Amino acid sequence: MDSVLSGDVRLVFSPEAVLRFHDGRMLIHTASSTPPFVTDRPALIGWLAQFAQPTTMDTALASLPEGSRDFAARAATYLRQTGALREVTTIDRTDDVDAAHRHCREHLSALAQTVYALGCDIAGFGPYAEVALRQNGGAGLEPRLRALQTAAASLRAELAAQRRPYLQGQLQRLGVSELAHGLKLHVGCGPCLLEGWINLDVHPAPLATNVLWGLPFPGGSVRLVFLSHLLEHLFYPNDVMPFLGEIFRVLEPGGVVRIIVPDIAQYIEAYENDDAQFFAERRQHWGAGDGRTTRLENFLAYAGAGPDPAWLFQAHKFGYDFETLSRAMERAGFVDIQRSAFNASEHPELRVDENSEVAAAHHGGRHYSLFVEARKPAGGGA
Repeated sequence: MDSVLSGDVRLVFSPEAVLRFHDGRMLIHTASSTPPFVTDRPALIGWLAQFAQPTTMDTALASLPEGSRDFAARAATYLRQTGALREVTTIDRTDDVDAAHRHCREHLSALAQTVYALGCDIAGFGPYAEVALRQNGGAGLEPRLRALQTAAASLRAELAAQRRPYLQGQLQRLGVSELAHGLKLHVGCGPCLLEGWINLDVHPAPLATNVLWGLPFPGGSVRLVFLSHLLEHLFYPNDVMPFLGEIFRVLEPGGVVRIIVPDIAQYIEAYENDDAQFFAERRQHWGAGDGRTTRLENFLAYAGAGPDPAWLFQAHKFGYDFETLSRAMERAGFVDIQRSAFNASEHPELRVDENSEVAAAHHGGRHYSLFVEARKPAGGGA
């Protein structure tokens, strides 16, 4: 074991630390490959509980008899090496934070795949899995899954508490106050920013957020909303309908939304007509794996059928024709729902389709996308 931590170091248990009890012993471990810390000393277990809150080693050791302090200090040092205990710092270096964010995305993709595979395993095993894991006094499957669910819910709750200051800081930098009105929102902007608009998307957009949190603007404060090729990345109807409701809420009476999505009806037509050129040109524009995907593979992936869990937000979840999208918008409260064409909005400020590379893609004089506009009733609606 390496040298003992200095006395003024403040330590706290990491959120990823896992505490288990087995055969009268306590085990503390993390996702690292380092062997877990194991002890059968009740007094040490109680002493380590202090580190649920940031505590210095001097303070923690002062609560122990002098003869027990050396062993306890070495235990804390080992837990620090495994990552179960971490030093409390102020702000990490930017490069560390950026690297951690990249790793988080990788971990989430792997976790999504693992959860899916675990569900398949449990379906295959049936009740046998519960019996097998209970053998020799081990924890059963159900409580372990419940513990994982609780841990994930706790992490989400901790992050949810940061939403308000996170968004308020960004809005302040953008000069958007709670009294703002007549705003123009570009939702799902990607790298294509519109001047004079609030450009909103996931990190690293000028206003980086998750649209499933809702839109961080007062009701009736927005005049125009433009979103291109975002809606198909949300689950329909569970995510789409609340999101459309948020757009409706923030729009002022008479405000207009322009939505662009893949035109699935056009894909169905091309599939039925065996239009090889349609799919060949589509592959040239977007790419398609090894370039040898079949028409059905190409169509179903674009329509959102069977998204890979590892792709998370990037995968398409649903496909739209005009009938389906207009019905969803009508249910959200919109009126005057009209099919439009590329850059053919009745409102000059919404003729910005060329800023979306995906919306601009076309084949044989027809764009691949479906263009739809609607407005919030002048009376305000719900």
